[in-house]
Amino acid sequence: MNVENKSQSGSVLVYILIAIALFAALSYSVAGMMRSGIGQSSSKEKAEIYASEIISYARSMREMVLIMMASNDCDDTSISFANDIVSGYSHNPASSASCRLFDIDGGGLSYQKPDTAVNGGLDWIFTGANDGDNIGNKCNAASCADLIAILPEISLEICKAINKRHDIAVSNGYITQENDYFDVTKFVGNYSYGARLSDNTGLQELRWKYQGCVEGNASPQSSGKYYFYQILIAR
Repeated sequence: MNVENKSQSGSVLVYILIAIALFAALSYSVAGMMRSGIGQSSSKEKAEIYASEIISYARSMREMVLIMMASNDCDDTSISFANDIVSGYSHNPASSASCRLFDIDGGGLSYQKPDTAVNGGLDWIFTGANDGDNIGNKCNAASCADLIAILPEISLEICKAINKRHDIAVSNGYITQENDYFDVTKFVGNYSYGARLSDNTGLQELRWKYQGCVEGNASPQSSGKYYFYQILIAR
């Protein structure tokens, strides 16, 4: 393949990623509009709407991260989640604006603070200290850690609605518990390895799942609390 064809193939890939991201963003907007009329809905219907919103927003984050890597020459360490709402995500030295997910010159997304009905308004966590279960390389080391977005302490019903969409723990009421714990160190360009996002049911419900919900187990999480996760970069 000549240089011109390679360039065209790269451009096509970027356009495809942009189209996917725009569709995810549109889905998120539609879910938001649905949520605006949620007052008269049943608890199950509310959970389904919130689940749709979380899933769509998380997918838009993943797609925009991939777009920044493909079109802005951002590597897996330069992706930044710095924003004006949640502190602690600024790289040192500072990352380029083109590699910041929540910057108009980067991913162009707005940081969406979770609704209090979802998890009491707790903020998203972006971390590079864990490994997905059979996603990317597996080596129990920082070199294999994935970049992950986590939405902490969502409601049980929303957790079930999310897992139902992904066929996770179907035989156990769509709930599976973490094997141990996961690290919530904020990502500022450095990867580390704290734990693996896997369940302790023996059924390996989270294997190959880029997105899902898991019940906490050990500190800093706890049983009876539920955590949504989205793999942003598989390494």
